[in-house]
Amino acid sequence: MKELYDNIGKKLPYQESDKYLENLINKTTENAIRQQNTAKGHWHLGRMIASTAAGLILLIGIGVTVFNLGDKSATVPLQDQSPLDEFLNTLSDEEAAQLQYYEIEEIPEY
Repeated sequence: MKELYDNIGKKLPYQESDKYLENLINKTTENAIRQQNTAKGHWHLGRMIASTAAGLILLIGIGVTVFNLGDKSATVPLQDQSPLDEFLNTLSDEEAAQLQYYEIEEIPEY
């Protein structure tokens, strides 16, 4: 009985041939390499799709901007001059000089 306990841990529980173990190691290594290459391929494909989409969005934005600049109906018409500019243009130099030194003595109440 003592012999049974003396051999525990010194002997493998299963007997496998060296050829089987080498074949198992080779298949496992090949499978790991294949999975690694597949994962890299998916990452590159995703990056390529994202960069292509960003480029298309950029081109569309530039195209819309360039082609809408020539279209006058898409822009808001600007006034040539504001009413204040029109009034100031009608003043003579002397009248404009008087406006420069004009002071309000009393604030009107509304």
